Amino acid sequence: MKTLVTLALVTLLCSATKANGVAVVDAGDGTYLQLTASFVSVTVENQIAITKTTQVFNNQFSTAKHITYAFPMPASASAVKLRRQSNGLWYEANLGANAQDTILPGGGGGTGTNPALKNYLGNFPLYFTVLESVEPNTTITIELTYVELLPYKNGVVTCSYPAKYTSIQPDALGTQQFDFQLSSGRKIEQLTCVSHPGTPVSLSDYEGSLSKTIVSSTASDNFRVEYRLSAGDLGLFDFSVFLSDTPGCDNYGNGFCAFVVEPNPNPNADIIPKVFTLIIDKSGSMYGSKMQQAKEAASFIVDNLNIGDKFNIVAFDNTISSFEDDHVDYDASTHQAALDYISTIASGGSTNISGAFSTAIPQFSNDSGETYNIIIFFTDGNPTAGITSTSGILNLISGLVTTVEKELTIFTFGVGEDVNKPLLTTIALENNGVAQFLDNNELASSISNFYQTVRNPVLLNTAVAFEPNVIYETYPIDMPNLYKGSQMIVVGRYNEPGPVNALFSGTAFGAPVSYHYPIQLTDKDSLKYRFLPKIWAKQKAAHLLQLYYASTNPSEKETLEAEIKNLSTCYGVVTDLTSFVDNTGGGTISTLEIPNQEEGASPVSINTVSPNPVSDQTKLYFSLTEDFVGDVTIELRDMTGRLAGSWVFPVSGAGDYVFSLQLEKGIEKGIYRISIHTPGGTAGAMLIIR
Repeated sequence: MKTLVTLALVTLLCSATKANGVAVVDAGDGTYLQLTASFVSVTVENQIAITKTTQVFNNQFSTAKHITYAFPMPASASAVKLRRQSNGLWYEANLGANAQDTILPGGGGGTGTNPALKNYLGNFPLYFTVLESVEPNTTITIELTYVELLPYKNGVVTCSYPAKYTSIQPDALGTQQFDFQLSSGRKIEQLTCVSHPGTPVSLSDYEGSLSKTIVSSTASDNFRVEYRLSAGDLGLFDFSVFLSDTPGCDNYGNGFCAFVVEPNPNPNADIIPKVFTLIIDKSGSMYGSKMQQAKEAASFIVDNLNIGDKFNIVAFDNTISSFEDDHVDYDASTHQAALDYISTIASGGSTNISGAFSTAIPQFSNDSGETYNIIIFFTDGNPTAGITSTSGILNLISGLVTTVEKELTIFTFGVGEDVNKPLLTTIALENNGVAQFLDNNELASSISNFYQTVRNPVLLNTAVAFEPNVIYETYPIDMPNLYKGSQMIVVGRYNEPGPVNALFSGTAFGAPVSYHYPIQLTDKDSLKYRFLPKIWAKQKAAHLLQLYYASTNPSEKETLEAEIKNLSTCYGVVTDLTSFVDNTGGGTISTLEIPNQEEGASPVSINTVSPNPVSDQTKLYFSLTEDFVGDVTIELRDMTGRLAGSWVFPVSGAGDYVFSLQLEKGIEKGIYRISIHTPGGTAGAMLIIR
């Protein structure tokens, strides 16, 4: 299972993956409740996406079934809310201070999981066990909300929703709905639903939206939205919120802020030349597919080096070999020679990690100080030859780096389950890098994609400072290097609103570079920025998890574990050490909110629809904040937009109202949208008719 250890960099590099959840009845034989409808709403504010995904499942079996809800979480996302609806009641899950139970019904969770399900759920599945059974011919609705920073590269932001569900359910869904709303402080030049050409788009300079509805069709297509930001607006984008009610989780104050930084506005900026070494594990356990993937990744990197780079390749099992005795200039002849060398690499022998670094690091001693010195190292096993202790290998690497007197960045990749995670994490942590842990079949794609980003460095040894120094508890603590076309996010806390100057600095070609940005820390609470505490908590939790995985001290690990759990449960963000727990002790009759409906955005709001689901009669509870006297219009439409019913209802100014809705004969079962229209605005909700 892949683990991303340094979130601040990787968040901006990896793709955003979203998909429908699965109501698992038996993970071993691949038995699931039928998915009848899926609603996805994505609200993006300056690249921060809040995704609410709602699935309606039907128990098509003749007996009651217990289920576990399984959802393929994006690597960079943090789940912040989960609730389920049964028999018209919503039950919001609690956040428990225990790692999630990964054993699925039917014994799945490891090798016993159906291959199609395991592949669908990916590397970061979220599991939620529903305590109550689902009765025959009844539905259960599960709604998950999570927050993430969407990936960005060269001006293009991507939001992906792989809704292809046919490997789980080949039958048609009643409704698939995807809604996307965007607000940006940077001018939006283009917004496109790449996966579904022709989808209508509404776009102004700083706002955009699109919506796609698919009815009575298999879930055979993914959703992918891209939007391009103006290249003339690069720099630092800041947003902040000052909560009116204290979180009560710590003493850092009520202010939360975030900065998205892309400091070099010149798309033709010079690229810092690299001195690059790829270290390839060719021990016996790499035999077969892993070795083939390793050679594919190595060939890809060689094909994508830049003129002006120097490079070498080190391959190791119990013995060490290298392409050349030292780094060589990248040109046509060395390019082909390196590919020939890669083709001869074969697996066999034990795992001498210390020997690999003893060969690779000293080769950097002859290189200039104006280069970006980088090692990409991957292994699928524990050290079994040479120095085998974690402390011994770490001391060796530290001494070698000190001896060469060069700043090195080491990225480590662990493949499969039999790797020393503390060792690889600490190697990366102590050498400005990132550790990633991959499934066996991810090696080629992950390393190739990763290299594509880090191949063009533009700013090294990055740092940020503030004047006056009123921003604290900033993350990441060790800031990553910046690469052409990429960004980073910095989050922090404050308790003194007002103007601040942000100084973002680093080195390029051995010379210091700095950028100054004026920012304004707000003294106001804003509903649309209330996600910032969760972004901050997610980043801090990622830092603490990094220390947790790197630590070999039991007492230190226990302290870090307690801190991570307290942070997670107080701020409501799921981490590796916490999970959602079903709450059947209480529920409130409610309705599915219409996606993207922001509180305060309209003078009319729907408070609840009860009962919901409904068979004949229900009541619509709504509030009006405008002094309008007259008739409001209430409409019921199916998910294709077809009008199924329309009513008028008199109101007499601001206040709370109740409208009793008697369903007319002939309205078919299904999922509908009920909406209220006033002269000042509209509110809507989803209504399930059964």
